[in-house]
Order: sequence, then structure tokens, then C-alpha cells
Amino acid sequence: MRVTTITEYVGAPGTYLEWPVSIGQGSPSDVTPSFNQAFHLSAALNDAEATSVWIAVAFDVSGPIDVEALSWAFTRFVERHPALRTSFHVDEAELRRRIHSPDDVSLGLPDRRTITDSSDLNAHMRARMDHLCHPSRSPSYSFAAVDRPNGSTVICGFDHAHVDAVSMTVVADEVAALYDARRSGRTVELTPGGSFVEYCAEEADTPTVLQSDPRVSAWGDFVERCGGTTPAFPHDLGVVVGEHAAQASTVHTLSTAAQTEQFESRCRALGGGMFSGIAAAMAVASTGMGGPTRLPFLLPLHTRHDPQWARAIGWFTTNAPMTVTVGDNFADTLLSAHTSFREALSLGTVPIPRVLGALGESFRRTRDDVFMISYIDYRGVPGAEPTRNPHHISNVTTADDAQFWISRTVDGLSLRSRFPDTVPGHAVVERFVRAFTDVISDVVDSAVDSDERSLVGPRA
Repeated sequence: MRVTTITEYVGAPGTYLEWPVSIGQGSPSDVTPSFNQAFHLSAALNDAEATSVWIAVAFDVSGPIDVEALSWAFTRFVERHPALRTSFHVDEAELRRRIHSPDDVSLGLPDRRTITDSSDLNAHMRARMDHLCHPSRSPSYSFAAVDRPNGSTVICGFDHAHVDAVSMTVVADEVAALYDARRSGRTVELTPGGSFVEYCAEEADTPTVLQSDPRVSAWGDFVERCGGTTPAFPHDLGVVVGEHAAQASTVHTLSTAAQTEQFESRCRALGGGMFSGIAAAMAVASTGMGGPTRLPFLLPLHTRHDPQWARAIGWFTTNAPMTVTVGDNFADTLLSAHTSFREALSLGTVPIPRVLGALGESFRRTRDDVFMISYIDYRGVPGAEPTRNPHHISNVTTADDAQFWISRTVDGLSLRSRFPDTVPGHAVVERFVRAFTDVISDVVDSAVDSDERSLVGPRA
């Protein structure tokens, strides 16, 4: 799975097919939106002109598109997942959910548009998903394909309220399996997916967390050290607090598959793991650029711990706080990262709304974005296999801080960066990425001494 943005995605042109989808009126539901959904939807539903925060997946299929087979696959896929048969509206200033039955799902014949240039394809995809994947629409997702004689691409886009990163692998895996089965006349058995609506009901019933809970105390200490707010990238990105800029995005290769294996091996030999090593390398890179020796950030974590959610479509993520202290060498920094990561796993068990409720007025938001570092290992994940050339594609909107997504595939490590589109923003992020890559390279190339403690110090 290649993680990218719509501005960086390059697809071969062809005939763009887009299926009109209807899911009927639905019925009111007492299940409140999840915390993530409510936060995401609160502004967008009141502003039909707001840029949609959508996520899409694109994957390849052989030959020209079989319209009947793909129509069938899309319909069965929506029927399988209650998250895609959910819509939202505002009623008496309250955000409400509506549930749509499988019988309500209806796809029309696809519209066709011949596109002969990759940049034109990119622009058309973005315009259509900005329109179709907006929270004010029902449904707020898009089913499309690029039809070519010798190989085609299926593209599925969704408003973020319905999906997360893992959902993109489920989409690619299931839609491809349904399409292949229908096209070949075979039957297909898919693993039950579970209902994100049921998950939201469980989230709403989570008990209140007491102020005396040590996990809340740890969250409170983290927020206090961040100045009573969320962590921020510790370098000048060209926007002051309270201001925004257009979003810029870049995608970089950090290491080859062999280098990544060596990096992980060194980290494990020093008592850490893959993500701890990544966090340590980023902290060393930041400090080497003149940043502070402590790097606080938020770590997105999945909440699919119950097997029934493993193959569900939905937004199954929370956040946990981490702080990496840069030591005299990489080994010391790695141990700090590893310790903080283990603590983060515990702190991530407290739902964010319970954390905010316990923190009360001691917490305030000063930026829309939060400095975060995400990591996903896609190797062996169904739907992420390189044979179908899958791409996770995000929209670009506005930004007031930096955010980073590291993905591991059979090709190695890749980094997608999101930051304000300013001259300082580009300069700082490019410098940071180079420094980050250098640290990984140094860890791979440097010999470990006998006590495995003297590895790499900060690199300017």
C-alpha cells in the first residue's frame, strides 16, 4: 500500500467511470456519532462549502472494466458494512445519525468521461471526490474506475467519518474479491466485518474515568508540559498560532527493504522495536536541527482489539501521548522512546472524550492540527499486497502544523508529510526529512560496540 495524497498521486489516463449511488431515506438512530465522527462532522455539516476531508483507495484489476461485475461488487460491499449505510444530519443543533437498510442501496449505470492526460485525471478525481465525499451528502462516498483495455484501476473514496487507514485495505481486499468472483462466475466467502455502529454504541457506554485514575494524571502531566494544549512540531513552519495556510504534502522513501530490516534488527538488539526506533530517529533529527531535547507528539492507535472489528469499515482510532528524550547516543534515545511507547499503549486505553472530560479547563486547543507521528506496517495485510498496486490517497485541505505518516511495505519505509504550504514550511520539512533519513542510515551503517550502547549521537 503506497500512502500518498491526491496532489502526489499519478494514475494512467483512460475512461473515467463513476457510479451514482443512492441509499434512501433511512431511519433515525439513537446511537450517537463517535467522538472522532462528531469532531470531524461538527463544522462540515454546517458549511456545505467546507473542503471535504476524504480518504480514497485505488487498486488495479486486469483488463477492461466489467461494469456489471463491478456494480455488483460495489452494491454487495455497501450492504456488508453498516458504516456505509449511515448518514448524519443536524437536528435542533444536535448531530444525529440515520441508518439505511441494505435494501435501500441502489447503484445506477456509471457516467463516462474520457481523460487523456494524467494531470487531468488527477484534477477530475479530486473535484469529484471533493463533491461526492462531503459530509453534507448522503451517501458521502464515491465509487469509480479508470477503464483501460490492458488494465484498469478501481477508485473508492469516502468522507473520513466512515473510514480509517485500515479500512482502505479492507475496501481493496473485499471489492477486488467480489469483483473477481462475479467476473469469473465463482462464489466468494468473506470474513464477517462487524458493525461500526455497534462499536459507536459501545464507545458511548464507556464508563467515566475518574480524575484520580493514574492514566488521566499521566495525560494531564503531558498536556501541562505542552503548555496546556496539544503538542506542536518544534520548528518554524511559517504560520503563527491562530493562522492557517494551504496544505502541502510530500512523499519520501526513507529506506529500502534491506535497510529497513537492518534498522529494525539494530533497534531490537538495543532493546527497542520498529516504531520506537522511528520515534527515536525523528527525535534525534529534530534535536540535530536545533530543536529541544524532548519531543512530545501524539501517536494514533487502532482500537480494533476485539476480533469482530478486525475487518470492519469504520474509524477505529484513538490517540496516545508520547515524549522522546534525546540522550547522548541513539541507544539512550531509543530506550526513552521504547519506555514512552509502552506507556502510550496504556494511556491509549482511555477514550479521548473521557480524557477531555477529566482534564476540563486545564486543556485548551490552540491549533486545529496536532503534531502526530503515525506508523503502519502493511506487509501481509490483505488488500495491501503490491500485486494490485494499491494506493491510500488523502485529500489536501489547510494546515497549521506538521503531521507525519510512516508506512512499511515490502519495498521498505516511506514517509508522507503534511504541513503548511509556506516557504519556511517546505524548507524545514525537507531539512527534517533529510536529517531523519540520515539517522536511519547511520543506525544501519554504524557498528555496534560490545555493550551495544555507543551507536549514534545527534547529527546536525
